[in-house]
Order: sequence, then C-alpha cells, then structure tokens
Amino acid sequence: MANCPKCNAKLRLIDWRPECPKCGVNMVYYGMEERLLADAEKAEAEHAKFQKGLDRFKASAIGGPRQIARIILSIIPVAGLFLDFVGLPLAKLSLQNIPFYSEAGVASEINIGILKVVELFTDYFDVNALLSAIQSPIVGKPFIFFALAIVMLALSVVMGILNFGRNFCSSKKSSCAKNIVVSALSAVLIILSGVMFGQFASGINAVFPDIISGAMGLGVFATAVLHLPVIIINLLLVKNPIVVKYKELPKYGEAAEENAEEAQPVTAE
Repeated sequence: MANCPKCNAKLRLIDWRPECPKCGVNMVYYGMEERLLADAEKAEAEHAKFQKGLDRFKASAIGGPRQIARIILSIIPVAGLFLDFVGLPLAKLSLQNIPFYSEAGVASEINIGILKVVELFTDYFDVNALLSAIQSPIVGKPFIFFALAIVMLALSVVMGILNFGRNFCSSKKSSCAKNIVVSALSAVLIILSGVMFGQFASGINAVFPDIISGAMGLGVFATAVLHLPVIIINLLLVKNPIVVKYKELPKYGEAAEENAEEAQPVTAE
C-alpha cells in the first residue's frame, strides 16, 4: 500500500479519502506548489536554452553583412555544376565511328554537367553492368576511375550542401574554421572527380582509340574557384569572430516577484 507523502503513515484499503487519517493533510495537493515551481524552473531553463540557440542562429545568418554575404556566396558553387550551358562543362566526351550506328562517320560531342550525370543515373545507369565492366580485363581499370569520378562528384555535392547548411548556424570561431575545411574539401573533391574522369577517358581511348575520347573540362576548376569567396569570408570571421547578442531573459523568481508587485492593489492615500 501507499504511504502519506507528509508523515509517511501507511495507508489502509479503507483509507480512500484524500486526507491522511493520521496527520489530516490533503495528499492530492500536498507538495503541488513545489512541483509547479520545479516545472516552471525547468520550462524557464528550456526556454533560455532555446533562446540562446535562436540568438546564435540570427547572428550566424543575418547578424551582419559578412554573414549575409556568406549565405549568398555559399549558393554560388552550385551554379558551377551547370556551367556546361555556357561552354564550361565538368567533362567532355566524344563518340565517333560507333559500330552499327547509322551515322558512324559523325562525331558526337557531349558536354557533361550535373544534369547529364543525373540523366545517366536515372536513364542508363546499371550497377551490375558497371561491376561487370570493372571486372573486365580489358576495360576494368578505366571503369574503376569512372566509378571514382562519380563517387567524388557526389561527395563534392554533399559537402557543398552541408557547407550551405552550416553557414546558417556557425557563429563560433571554431565553427567558421570547420566551414573552411568543408568548403576546401568540396573544391578538392570536384577537382579529383575531374582528374579521375580524365584517367577514365585516357584509358578507354587506349582501348577504343577511334571510337571514344574525352577529357576533364574547365568547369571543374571554375566550380572549385567558386568556393574561394566563402572560404575567404569564413577566414575573416575566424580572424574577427561574430559577436552574438544574447537576449536577456528574467529569472523565474524575479518575474514572479514583478508579477506579484503588479498584481498588488493600489490604495489611494
């Protein structure tokens, strides 16, 4: 059986009333004020924690011209993935003299950008076919480089998206330094992706010299360069860190006293 929360008297089955039969205290409401106070203090602490996070978010995103410029410039590297529309593709591929093709004498030049890569995966990509090509003694090595080029391109895009999100919540000096690392990794990965594709094109051209040729495009370097403005701004924020202006919140006890004072009736003299 339960005990009385005040005097710890053991309750019997016949003690169904809310009052303790020994000390007479109302066991339902006993200690309620302390519980309400504890809940209020917990809610106050959670609100204070949320407010600090909100203040840091505001300082990181819109706390000054450097932060606003950082957000805008972190989007620009994404545009580099579409530079094939202006003659700066990530890679180039040339197909000619394809067997059983009606226009075998006509070369087909393909400028590869992010949309071409997406089209490759959605319409033509076959994991089993790629694994079979990698295991081939003839074209296995070139297709290993092809797979590495795709993986590094995907990682570069993921790093770019991660960096864009981080810039919204990077108010500390250490966070800005990590943003520099993420941006640099994204730039390095896009260049390595182009290098891997160049190795693939060179290897496949050695096997089919009159059919397939290709090379890394200038869009790879252009995309990597587009990361530099964000890196420079984060360097400036490391040197001159963001000052977060925290909103001061009244403590629960002080707020309760102020409310009590306001609630007191005013008597005329």
